[in-house]
Amino acid sequence: MVNQAVRKTTVKKETFMQGVITLIFSQVLIKVLGLLYTLYLTNREGFGDKGNGIVAAGYQIYAMLLTISSIGVPNAISKLVSERVAIRGS
Repeated sequence: MVNQAVRKTTVKKETFMQGVITLIFSQVLIKVLGLLYTLYLTNREGFGDKGNGIVAAGYQIYAMLLTISSIGVPNAISKLVSERVAIRGS
């Protein structure tokens, strides 16, 4: 019985670490792709300063809307997970 508890804890830790590594890898990949896209746009012939200004203005609006829409998401996920754990535990 104790051996099974140790195995469950080990499996949960490994699963958690796999999730963390996956998130780190995906964030790095997203940043690299964004950098390549930005470099492509800034060096594209005919795009110029006007095009860069339009992209920057659009990105600012996008970033603001993304921030507003994701304010409560981490808290909601945390609440749902804790409720699920409490239900399974009892």
